[in-house]
Amino acid sequence: MAQKAPISYKPTMDPDELKDIIVRRLRYVAVNRFIDEAVREKLERVMGASQEARMSRLVSAVEEAVREYRGWTTQQPTKAKKREIDRLAKPIEEGRVKPVKWSGSFVKRPRG
Repeated sequence: MAQKAPISYKPTMDPDELKDIIVRRLRYVAVNRFIDEAVREKLERVMGASQEARMSRLVSAVEEAVREYRGWTTQQPTKAKKREIDRLAKPIEEGRVKPVKWSGSFVKRPRG
């Protein structure tokens, strides 16, 4: 197995200051581990962005197909409906009422 050549990295800030921040304040074992994680995170973010755009288009296409199949339509709420929604949401926004995550379903099942 051939040994790989290291990639050189020259920080823009003072190397001792960088090491102090990474090792002492961020509590990493070594600077190399921090740099490796930072590079990996950046690559995932950049490479994932193009995949997210494709996934978003796919989700939109599936959503449109489901809407067409089910015959669903959307419409803007009236001013009265907006006021009603705001009135019901105000206690939650102010923290007076604890919101509860709904785990139900919109599918109506026959009773019997």
